[in-house]
Amino acid sequence: MDPAEAKEARTEKIVYHLETIFTTINHMLIAYVTIYLSYYSYTRGFGNLFTWHVFLCSVGYQFFMAESFLTLLSSNSWTDRYSIVTKRRLHWILQVVGCAAIFAGTIIEIKIKEDAGRSHFTSDHAITGLVSMIFIVLSFLNGVAALYTTKIKHIIKPVYVKMCHYLTGIVAFVIGMTSLALEYSPRMISQKHMDMLIAFTSITTAFTLLGVCKTMFNQFRAMCK
Repeated sequence: MDPAEAKEARTEKIVYHLETIFTTINHMLIAYVTIYLSYYSYTRGFGNLFTWHVFLCSVGYQFFMAESFLTLLSSNSWTDRYSIVTKRRLHWILQVVGCAAIFAGTIIEIKIKEDAGRSHFTSDHAITGLVSMIFIVLSFLNGVAALYTTKIKHIIKPVYVKMCHYLTGIVAFVIGMTSLALEYSPRMISQKHMDMLIAFTSITTAFTLLGVCKTMFNQFRAMCK
């Protein structure tokens, strides 16, 4: 191995270890926020329908969707021993469970407002949540198309389908996490905990998307060749 190749190998190794550290920290933050919001929901009582809205949407975005992105990363110590096929299956399972939780939580909130005679999708929290769900549907459709890229490659190149899946998934996740952050308020939790949740949510969003953006960049470079 010549000096240039040795230097490149060392750089790749350092980058890999840094990504592994960031991913591990991300798992810890995701777990903390998920446990905190689950406990918050428990203390409010699951006999209250609004509690289910908070719990299902929080867990759907903060845990299942975030972890579904991380399953595909080579720096994810939880899944690095698995084959790419197994990783994709885990990704799909977590996505489906997360999306089901989000849609169920949103339907519950719609019912609450219907019963109270209140308008729908008027707050920033509600509007961003609606936009996120639209992109979730688009991402799901793109994901299904990505499973059959070999059968439709005469219509569209597989790399374009995957890029659309990445983009719609990223938009859905970012806007969804933004919707969660907008709902953290003093009327629900203390100012100290509110600031902490917003900070941790922002960090987990950024860390979760690092690997996805890296994959997208590599795909984009392949498209340009």
